[in-house]
Amino acid sequence: MYLGGFVGRVNDHACAVLRPYAPIAAALCVAVTGCASVVNSGAPTTAAVPTGVAVPTAVAVPTAVVSAVPSGTSAPSAVSPGAGIPQLLVLGNASNEEAGLWTYADDGTWTRGTKTPGVTAIARDGMKVTLATRSSLEYRDLATPQDRRMSLGVNWSAQVSLGTVVCVDSSDSGKAIIAIADADGLNFAVVSGKGAGSPLTPTPASPFGPSVAWLDESRVVALSTDNRQISRLAVIDPAKGTVALLQGLTGVRVFAVSPDRKRLVAATESGVYVAPISEWLAGRVPAAVATLKPSQVVWDVALSGDNSRVAMLSGTESPDGTVGDIHELGYGWEQGEWAPLFNSPVPFDQVGGQIWLG
Repeated sequence: MYLGGFVGRVNDHACAVLRPYAPIAAALCVAVTGCASVVNSGAPTTAAVPTGVAVPTAVAVPTAVVSAVPSGTSAPSAVSPGAGIPQLLVLGNASNEEAGLWTYADDGTWTRGTKTPGVTAIARDGMKVTLATRSSLEYRDLATPQDRRMSLGVNWSAQVSLGTVVCVDSSDSGKAIIAIADADGLNFAVVSGKGAGSPLTPTPASPFGPSVAWLDESRVVALSTDNRQISRLAVIDPAKGTVALLQGLTGVRVFAVSPDRKRLVAATESGVYVAPISEWLAGRVPAAVATLKPSQVVWDVALSGDNSRVAMLSGTESPDGTVGDIHELGYGWEQGEWAPLFNSPVPFDQVGGQIWLG
């Protein structure tokens, strides 16, 4: 999914060089002006702050919003008191190094893991982690994501416009849905379990942002704009040849589907929302996880395996459009509402996506 050396996820707000609705291939350059505790080969370090850049005050954790569970739907599993928070796995760059896998633990520590040259997107499907490059998909075990496993070369058809892979998601059967960005915009493609890559058809008339995921084995969810240029979730059914815009939430900038494909989390300019897939499909207004401040932006979200935790990368937008003070924010479902779990500055300045390891 993304930025800098990666291609940035297109949100209504982004960072220095990505303007609203700019070409998706523009780089999303995140100026990380905070510091974080980092573990690298056992030695604590800190992320360097660019020369001459003042370290701003920490971003306040957004206000938690009490979220009633719609009747007839099950609530997420509660975060047990004293339970350790599952680790996050983030694909990121620090100080113009090659991409690598970083983990965030419940004690607030970031650990630098293995390098992943050429990888620009990451996803989780059940107990499997998918890493994507332009030419291949690599599959790793969720329990040992730093260890290399099987790699599948992709044989692209001539109809696919090759650019940078900015988002990937693998289905239970092994096929992948991929968002590819180039100077002309965004394209979606499907890669079979044998590595054959072909265009997704149909596609949204006005694709918006590279978020894309499988709802199930036959349907894909992406973002599109309606005839008023308002972004919405769009459900694509290739077998039926249909694209349906969902009506429950407008202005969606980024989203993610849970590993069990039962829930979806989405961020808009003003908040972050979670609901069962059935509620989204029915066009109902989803429950709020957090309300965002006027200058706060969120461009990456993730749901944990038990749907009880939400993580989001968040920053503060300056009047000149740059985004700094990047933090990883976490929320957990506790006693019938979403409550803040953590708020940590990040040690990298480019991000290619994130998943929960639990």
